[in-house]
Amino acid sequence: MRPISADKHSSVISLLKDGYSHRAIQAKTGVGKGTIYRISQEVNVDKENNPGGRPSKLSSRNKQAIIRQITTGQLDNAVEATNFINNVISSPVTPQIVRNVLKKDNFRSITKQKHPLLKKVH
Repeated sequence: MRPISADKHSSVISLLKDGYSHRAIQAKTGVGKGTIYRISQEVNVDKENNPGGRPSKLSSRNKQAIIRQITTGQLDNAVEATNFINNVISSPVTPQIVRNVLKKDNFRSITKQKHPLLKKVH
């Protein structure tokens, strides 16, 4: 990787601060996209990293309530938890959302082992 001159470095920083896109800066200065990206990371150290995506329908309290209902044994599965939480909140959620919440909290689905209904007396 060749170092760029201080003049080009300062011009890239000024164009970044002016709000130009990386592609426009590349066209004006002739500096590569990777170099521009690295310089922008150096300049915007304080910038928040926005992961994007849709905000969660469930608040952290709702998630805790679902987990508490499952761990205490009051609810058995995600469908029952969905019915419980839909009575509490205004915007309905699907069972898959509840499954994702449980999965994030390290809950795993298992199939109960089948045992014969026989006792030692039989």
